[in-house]
Amino acid sequence: MERFGNGLHKMLSFTRNLAIAVTWSTDNCQAVRLRADGNVCKVEACWQGQVGKDGASLAELLLHAVKAVGGDDSIYIIAGGNGQGWGMADLNMPSLKRDELKNALTFELKKQTPLSAEKLHWGYRVLPKKAGVATQPVRLFYVRTEHWNSWLKAADGLHHIDAILPAPVALDPVLQDSTFVMPEPHDAPARYEYVPCESGRAVAPRNDNAPLTLAQAIPPETCQLGPLAQLDETARAQFAPAIVLGIYGLTDCVNTDSATMLPIPERFRARRHVAVKIASAVIAVYIIGLIAYAIAGNFSGHAAQLRQIDQAIKKAQAELDQLNEAMSLKVAEKTALIRQELQDNTPNRPDFPTVLMAVTQTIPSTHWISDSFEWRDGQVSFKIQGSSKEMELTSKLEDSKFLGDVTERLSTMNNGAYTQRFEAIARYDTEIEADVLRTRQETMKKREEERLKIQKEIEEKVKAAQAEEDAALEEEDGAETIPEGDEESEDAEAEVI
Repeated sequence: MERFGNGLHKMLSFTRNLAIAVTWSTDNCQAVRLRADGNVCKVEACWQGQVGKDGASLAELLLHAVKAVGGDDSIYIIAGGNGQGWGMADLNMPSLKRDELKNALTFELKKQTPLSAEKLHWGYRVLPKKAGVATQPVRLFYVRTEHWNSWLKAADGLHHIDAILPAPVALDPVLQDSTFVMPEPHDAPARYEYVPCESGRAVAPRNDNAPLTLAQAIPPETCQLGPLAQLDETARAQFAPAIVLGIYGLTDCVNTDSATMLPIPERFRARRHVAVKIASAVIAVYIIGLIAYAIAGNFSGHAAQLRQIDQAIKKAQAELDQLNEAMSLKVAEKTALIRQELQDNTPNRPDFPTVLMAVTQTIPSTHWISDSFEWRDGQVSFKIQGSSKEMELTSKLEDSKFLGDVTERLSTMNNGAYTQRFEAIARYDTEIEADVLRTRQETMKKREEERLKIQKEIEEKVKAAQAEEDAALEEEDGAETIPEGDEESEDAEAEVI
């Protein structure tokens, strides 16, 4: 049998001494209490039970489990629901602010599940960055609303819960670079393993039908087993998810993830340090009472001084009013200056739809925008495809009053289609650029007018020449025709002869 607890958690930072983790399926549950000792954690207590045998309902079973391992309001408790109705996806996201990241994940959620956001509860964890990687790994976690409600219903018997999430979601940095095998519950068709990969964790079914051991589910060096060592291998393996959640509950990750994971309803919030809070409130009331008593005792002896103080306060208040009136004008002037400065320094640029419409209207009808159109805080990158390469497309895009600094970065041909990639800045034309563009447009307009005028003159000359040529042809045709009177005279002359 493999020995557990020899290794240390070098990548973890334990911020708690104790944590309790409880997991369950439809008819059984497991609970463990873990203690952190330096950079080693060990199992201090464990318990498992079944519905009907150890409790009339799942809620009663969970309450019994937490009591059996010594749970109270002072200990951090984390729960892991059953293996149904949830999913997770590891994504590589750009470095974004929290609100921007949440908006981006809302879009990514639609790619991961066909269910609408109204039918889901979801959250995410920001995972540790890997060395030399610019993107931020993020684990997206979602659960059907009906399953989330069933988890909360099962936990109704507990005094408090600090977090609810399945064990695989808590991986990394827990079991960093190690494979985790999720033991299948009694109502699940197969067991799954979560293998480290470039994008985070790859989920795959485990085809080994042999009974799962705890050493196969988690690395042997994860923690010291304590009382778990007395159980048989099959029963011991069912505690793997609870051990993972317990280690996660000891780390500082839970403090960071609490702002982004699924919020716990108020009825499950722990009422920690109630005695200390009550004692602090009593001491504060006592101190205020002493101060009030001292003030009351000295009030009669200092009534005259209080009247003098009151008069001085009124005088000072009058002087302050005068100063406030004098300062209000200065404050108003400074406020106007600051407002004007903010207006002057506020970026003024076209938005994304305006830029997209400008590009669409500029490119020829034989070309189109490919599926790559990126917008990053005013920096625009896009690809144009067509059956031929448009040589003057850069200058045409530059002439748009919504784009500037247009640069062609790439030009390729594949399968008879030309692809041109451009980068530009979304901005309005400066006054100089607008004047230059206006002058160029006026020049082009004049040239076009002159061209049309010359073309019209040429057409008129051609028409006049054609008319002269037609007249000449008509005269030639008339000269060749013999008059009818002349023919009769020639006949009479022939008869006389």
